[in-house]
Amino acid sequence: MTVAVPTSGDPQSARQVRLYPIFWRWHFLAALIVIPFVLWQSVTGTLYLWSEWWMDLRYPQVRFVPVSDTKVPPSAQMSAAFASTGARQTLPVATEHNHGAHQAGAQSQTSAGRPVQQIVLHDDPRRSTEVIFQGSDGLPYPVFVNPHTGQAIGALTSGQWLPGISRSLHAGWPLGAPGNWLLELGNCWAIVMIVTGIYLWWPRGRSLRQALRPRRDAGARVYVRDLHAIVAVIISAVFIFFLISALPWTSFWGGEVLSRAQKLLGQESPAGFSIGGASTDQMDSAGSSMDAAVRTARERGVKGTITVQLSPWKDAPLFVANRTSSIWDDRIVTADSASGKLIGDFQNQDLPAIPRLVAVGIHVHQGDFGPVNVWLNTLLACSLIWLSITGIVSWWIRRPKGQSGVPPRRNVPWSPAILVPLVLMAVLLPLFGFSVVVAAALGSMMTKLRQRKVDFSHAS
Repeated sequence: MTVAVPTSGDPQSARQVRLYPIFWRWHFLAALIVIPFVLWQSVTGTLYLWSEWWMDLRYPQVRFVPVSDTKVPPSAQMSAAFASTGARQTLPVATEHNHGAHQAGAQSQTSAGRPVQQIVLHDDPRRSTEVIFQGSDGLPYPVFVNPHTGQAIGALTSGQWLPGISRSLHAGWPLGAPGNWLLELGNCWAIVMIVTGIYLWWPRGRSLRQALRPRRDAGARVYVRDLHAIVAVIISAVFIFFLISALPWTSFWGGEVLSRAQKLLGQESPAGFSIGGASTDQMDSAGSSMDAAVRTARERGVKGTITVQLSPWKDAPLFVANRTSSIWDDRIVTADSASGKLIGDFQNQDLPAIPRLVAVGIHVHQGDFGPVNVWLNTLLACSLIWLSITGIVSWWIRRPKGQSGVPPRRNVPWSPAILVPLVLMAVLLPLFGFSVVVAAALGSMMTKLRQRKVDFSHAS
């Protein structure tokens, strides 16, 4: 949201004029950091939103099964998936040129020693069960089982499994934790970009209605800038919601800061959390317990598609959760992995405020509230791509020929109105605070180097 520095004729205070260059520089520098992040997250997030739809369209032969009145227990379906990809038998994987799951000579991959990420049991009788393994590359891949016959009907590679690879890319794969830290930094700086951009756009000498209409008669530079700023302002509140609600997923802020804060405030979820990843042997040992846990969940009225996870550590409970289009139907059932005995049954209202808010953010991000949610998320992603493109075009038009166009650093005293929110944000978001310190140190160093260069040229 780039706006020219106001002139002395503008009806605003001298204080606003002094602050303007600071906000303009920070907005520009934040955009340099954020644009790659925004483009990456928008594309991968959109792919994830539509991934299940694409899988249905692309691989219907493994996604759908003939409906039958019979139903095989989940443990038998899981065992069929294990056997189909183990040493005793290989299950062909659908290839780009073959939609059939049983073409001779197709690729295959083994599940031997692979962690089991989760088992997806659909409530729709037309859908196959998905047993999701985690490959050596860290990416998930599925084996599909007919829940009515207990036979494995196909598998996909991690590259073909769009829900898994798009979600992993969205979370920073293949860089692991460092990749997730970079995405967290982009998230934090995006908040700075939005706040500074709104300040730059704020109507000065114009009505709000006028400020929300692009000026077509002021030249290409102003017109592109207005198109950029107006769209940004319209979506800013939703964008900030997505940025803040994404922080609990990050490995540093979510895994280190939020988890400690929840423990300190007594806001930990009584249901706990499962990362999945138990070995095939562990899952086999918990087979009958899983059957009992799933049966108990259904008897207790758990609606929707059910996912079953088991963490790899000793005595970890079976974690049974559902996927629904209503947050009020959220349920988590935990059971003893050795006996199948019920440990806990938790609904949304049983959770403290923080886990409940985190759950809302997860649902909105994933488009769990139905087609309208998916389409609105897609529209937001397209808007963010638009902002990235128009921001670059606006910079290209306004930059001096042969120069980068980076707003110069001004020796303007920072008021408490800037310092207090900045310090507060740096404390609440430590990774962001560290990056601010690094940026300030680099900026100071560059200023001194330029000053020495000027002094040297004058002396010579």
